[in-house]
Amino acid sequence: MNAQKIRRGPMIGGLGPIVLAGLVAASAAACKTEKPAAPKTEEMLSLAAMTPVFGDAKDTKSGLADFTQSDTEIVVSYHLYLADLTKTDQEIARDLAPKIRKLYGRFPSVDRARFEVSLPDQSSPDDWNPYVSFVLTRKIVKETGWSDLLDTDLLSVAIDVRRTQ
Repeated sequence: MNAQKIRRGPMIGGLGPIVLAGLVAASAAACKTEKPAAPKTEEMLSLAAMTPVFGDAKDTKSGLADFTQSDTEIVVSYHLYLADLTKTDQEIARDLAPKIRKLYGRFPSVDRARFEVSLPDQSSPDDWNPYVSFVLTRKIVKETGWSDLLDTDLLSVAIDVRRTQ
């Protein structure tokens, strides 16, 4: 019996472990290059940080006029430009409710916020008259669940409502 040697090419079974090792090495390299996500830090409360939430009060545009902060609450001075004052309370709710929702969503450390809303003086377009101030807390916001109540009748849900006119 003559035994003949048959020359074979590389064995397919030999390629499997090589390919597998290559894939493992590539995925390990990819994992090493991914950086862990930096912990999300809360944006500091400031006039500059609050302006994108409430807008900037200019000319005939409603928005944030001023912002202050104490140990117990933040105070938002808001100029609401209204041409028609017949439904002022409803317009305050319609304008401010989405902005208040954004405030509490963007700044988790805000618990108590006092809003001082001023309206334009009818005799002088450069002057603003205080109309109402009110307080909202994170607890009130959570309890209402941002139902339509805040968008339509914000002042009935708020606490410490003080009217100046």
